[in-house]
Amino acid sequence: MNRRKLSAAVLSFALALVCAPAPAPCPAQEAPPAPTPKPSEVFRQARPVSGPASPDPVAFEFEVNGFSYHVRQNGNGRRVKGDRTRRFNLRLDDGGLGRVYFHDYGGRLLLVCEVGDGESGGGFVTLLEQPSMRARWKQTFPAPNVGEPLREGRHLYVTGAGFVGKLNLDTGEFDWTHEDLYDPREGAPKHFTSFETPELDGDAVLFRERPVYNPGKTLVVDRKSGKVIRVE
Repeated sequence: MNRRKLSAAVLSFALALVCAPAPAPCPAQEAPPAPTPKPSEVFRQARPVSGPASPDPVAFEFEVNGFSYHVRQNGNGRRVKGDRTRRFNLRLDDGGLGRVYFHDYGGRLLLVCEVGDGESGGGFVTLLEQPSMRARWKQTFPAPNVGEPLREGRHLYVTGAGFVGKLNLDTGEFDWTHEDLYDPREGAPKHFTSFETPELDGDAVLFRERPVYNPGKTLVVDRKSGKVIRVE
């Protein structure tokens, strides 16, 4: 190939590189959908049993794995299956039961309860071994209006008036909590008196205020660190 033909070939190759279409950009990866609770992770609320002279509950009843449970307001309870009965006590520190959520956690009974005395209240979580009904651990938190919790594997998200937290079910200790979420001032950004069931959204957990008259606010928290991302 002579010099003139070689130069023409080099020029044609260079023009081809310049005019070649740019490679198509890689398609953007969509964020994974937020995980939804499995049926085995959902809590249910115990049925309140009213007394003959008052509409207020005097006991709570529920069924788990073929056992029937009856828990009086003072924490005394019994578990019945056929002709077998085992009695137990939730050992309330003060007040009486006002609400009970229950869940079968690996064959053990997981309870999230609200207690109160008419003037003040709080909540507690306890994990009861089977068949002994002895508490493996019990954890309290200083908030009434206990809402329906959400389990994520070995962790539990709980709520109450002005309170949210993430609990480790292996140890019974909180990984993180926020206890300053109630500000009584009109228009305050943190005015959470009660919550709906928490929701998972990627790396965050959403604590939605239970609406009364107007749509409530949502507290968005990092699931791992517990840092508040925003209030919307």
